[in-house]
Order: sequence, then C-alpha cells, then structure tokens
Amino acid sequence: MCVDLNVCAAFDQHLDRIGLIPGASVYPLVWNILLAARNEGYGGVLTTMAVAEEPRVKELLGIPADYAIAALLPIGKPVKQAKKLTRKPVSEFVTRERFDGEPL
Repeated sequence: MCVDLNVCAAFDQHLDRIGLIPGASVYPLVWNILLAARNEGYGGVLTTMAVAEEPRVKELLGIPADYAIAALLPIGKPVKQAKKLTRKPVSEFVTRERFDGEPL
C-alpha cells in the first residue's frame, strides 16, 4: 500500500515526534482487503517492516519516487484457517474520554 506524497496531508508534521497521520488512511482499505481475503479462504497480514528498506523495495516494485510505502500486505492460502479467534474484552483496553478514563 502506497501513499501519493503529492496529495497526502500530514496534520502532525509540526509535532516533536514521528508522524503517524500521513499513511493511516490506507488502514481501512487494508482491513477490507483482509476481510475479503479471509472470506475467499486466504490469509494475510499487514506489515510495515519493508519501510525500513523503502528505497530498495521501491526499486524492486517500481514504485515512483513521489510515493511512500505505508504498508505491505502479503496474502496467501493458509495451511490451516483459524476458526475461532480469541481476544481480550474491549473494556480491558479501551477507555472513555481520557487515556486514564473509565473502561468502555
């Protein structure tokens, strides 16, 4: 998944930290692709590890210079498809109003 740097807005560009906003718009698309892949019997995972080698990956995949890599999405047929996923209850990691607010 790539981001066109000519049209990408970075609302956090002036903060004294690493920017998080510019590539985030690809994540809803990634989520939908992963859901559609699972529905068809495929599995996938979102990874950003390739960004550490962005110049080499861009050359390998023919990505133009004015695009940035936001994520890589390898997809394939799994040997075994997980049927029941386990997750923590939302109330264990989501809070209301504030970071230290009451659980949702």
